[in-house]
Amino acid sequence: MQLHDHRARAAKVRRRLVGLAAGLAVVTGSAAVAAPANATAAASASAAHMTPARVGATPNSAPPSSVTKAALPATVNPLPSVDPISDPASFSVLVNKSRPLNPASYAPADLINARGSGQYLRAEAAAWLNGLFQGAADAGTGGLSIVSGYRSYAQQQQVYAYYVSIYGQAYADTISARPGYSEHQTGLAVDVGNQNGSCGLSTCFGDTVAGRWVAANAHKYGFIVRYPNGYTGTTGYSYEPWHLRYVGVALATDMNRRGYATMEQYFAGNPAAAASIKSGADLVAADSSGRLLRYPATAVGSYAAPVQIGSGWTGLKQGFVVDWDIDGVYDILAQWNNGVLGVYRGLPGGGFAGQVVVGNGGWDRMTITVGKWSHAHPRPSVVGYFPDGVLRYYPNTFGGALSGPQVIGTGWNGLELTMADWEGDGANDIIARRSSGALINYRGDGWAGFYGPAMTVGTGWQYMRVLTPSFGLTGAGTRGITAQTMEGNLYNYGLGRGQWTTYAQVGSGWNSLKLFK
Repeated sequence: MQLHDHRARAAKVRRRLVGLAAGLAVVTGSAAVAAPANATAAASASAAHMTPARVGATPNSAPPSSVTKAALPATVNPLPSVDPISDPASFSVLVNKSRPLNPASYAPADLINARGSGQYLRAEAAAWLNGLFQGAADAGTGGLSIVSGYRSYAQQQQVYAYYVSIYGQAYADTISARPGYSEHQTGLAVDVGNQNGSCGLSTCFGDTVAGRWVAANAHKYGFIVRYPNGYTGTTGYSYEPWHLRYVGVALATDMNRRGYATMEQYFAGNPAAAASIKSGADLVAADSSGRLLRYPATAVGSYAAPVQIGSGWTGLKQGFVVDWDIDGVYDILAQWNNGVLGVYRGLPGGGFAGQVVVGNGGWDRMTITVGKWSHAHPRPSVVGYFPDGVLRYYPNTFGGALSGPQVIGTGWNGLELTMADWEGDGANDIIARRSSGALINYRGDGWAGFYGPAMTVGTGWQYMRVLTPSFGLTGAGTRGITAQTMEGNLYNYGLGRGQWTTYAQVGSGWNSLKLFK
């Protein structure tokens, strides 16, 4: 009871401080910003201009010989985490008790009055907040209100000092950030409450209809509940269901799909930082002389100059970048023209261990794709077919040699295969390219089978040599397909939830290079 009363008193203090913060607000702009009505509308608008891919076509064919089960979420990205982002202007910046803003006095340049509330947010965050509020109203929650938004360094000094004067520093640190360490200073954090004013800045907001809707749907609009229940040891702050942080739709969706509750867990630090392949966005290729090259991704949709990471890679039919033994360091799966399938484990300090044969005899005759195909096996596995067109699943059960195959389909003759999570539901799908150039998505059910009918997701793809999944090429949490044309150009096609989101050329002159998937 004592703790409950203490928190109730803290909530009252927070409400009083909202007025203080509003009175001290620094107005840097008030121009209206054209905002998407909701996340889906914005993504659809982008997809409408893509070429050569087109979305929304309804195919006449179902998946060849499929097993239907309910789809369940799973971690499908190749590595569990990425390095924290420190740029204070980034929508993905990580700010917490141990990571202050740099500079500490940072102030965003694009603040606007959010929904005419007198509280300020960065323009993009305010735009997507409009969609979130509309979604909450349409869902019959009773509506939301803005309680608090941007606070300058000076404002946070006063807010934090006020809490310390009431509770002492130890408890104040669990409910308020020190100046320079506050998410509100980024212009990306907003405190929300029920439109009728009930449960304002109180944990009971999380139990209201609106609070439950926000927790379940905020990611669709680029927001996360920054301080979720049960994670005080991770975030350093008590449960705050009202405190939302804008991180962008791609990152918020990726966190939701992969089951990361906090930014601290998502940005845990990449264990492959010193390895030869550092990122899921990096592109790996072998040239005609057998040199193995890594093209570092720049995180803004391009690649830097190549770095040689190996030699002797002639005789390769196809290569795949995978975390075969799920140790957080990228490995290479090599499909050789002599029929051998081998893994080269990446070393944390750089380089690769010698080849471990995981399949022997006849693999040169197979068309394969690689990825996490079943929730029952967390490691990336192999799906492919011989010229007979029978699709088989080879589980990677122990991080070594492949287990015996399971037949999961027939009639796959002549299809080029790429494994990616087209639906964004946490279960990988198989995107198959026909000789006609049609791109067909066969939705995986997450249990080594298929779910629902096949869907045409693009046409005109017969001019592409290879399609390779990418992670983070255009920013934290983004996914896409990088395609190499016959002329040697590279194009990146962004993936949303069941639709293309972006389209851009990201390279040229790649004719003589064999891209790894």
